[in-house]
Amino acid sequence: MKKAKIISLIGVILVIIILIVFASTHKFKDSHLRVEGIRVKVSNALVVDGCTKQNDAYCLKNINVAGQKQKLEFNFLNFRPNGFPNSISAKINDKEFYHEDGLKIEENGSLDYKIFLNFKVIANKYIAFTFTNGTSGRTTTLYVIDLKGNIILKETKIDDDDMLIKDYTDFITYKDNTITLYATRVIEDVNYHGESICNAKGKDIVEAYYTYTLKNDKFIKKQTKTITVDDFIKSDTITCTDRE
Repeated sequence: MKKAKIISLIGVILVIIILIVFASTHKFKDSHLRVEGIRVKVSNALVVDGCTKQNDAYCLKNINVAGQKQKLEFNFLNFRPNGFPNSISAKINDKEFYHEDGLKIEENGSLDYKIFLNFKVIANKYIAFTFTNGTSGRTTTLYVIDLKGNIILKETKIDDDDMLIKDYTDFITYKDNTITLYATRVIEDVNYHGESICNAKGKDIVEAYYTYTLKNDKFIKKQTKTITVDDFIKSDTITCTDRE
């Protein structure tokens, strides 16, 4: 009986020694994502539709164009010690077509999110998509790029009178070699040119649809449908007390 206790004690001591040696020599790794040796604290700030491979700092998206796989990569880069990125880069086949520095996601939150959506192959040679820079509304750009990263079309301001893409609704459609955008001058569904839309002239155009048709490797823009102040007030059932 005494011998059995001694053997058990020796066994316990050996287990303790093994655990001490293991703890002192093993390099523990946590499950948190690290980039450039820094623990990533940003989450859900990089949004890309249809990633083949992704995490909170990276997306790989493969698109088939004319029977060939094209590689698109979206990266948060240059992480600061606080775990947030300073930069974002987007590439196609290792050619960069978008880059931005000075990100402050930790301060700006969703206003600094980067959102890439609505991918579409055009004419079996180009890739169209939308890039939304934050979630404040009317911050979207339509891009069309070729397979070398050259920008064929970049459209943010539709005209010089504050007509921007209406990105808080269904704003884009594709048909054959034509892209249609829905755009607006109205902010938060009521403000137009710095004041209430109720004060605007009824025939002023506040929203419109625009088509971009590919011809001879160039996109031709045309306004195809307009929405006036009166149309907008009626369709959105806005109450204007002093309006006739």
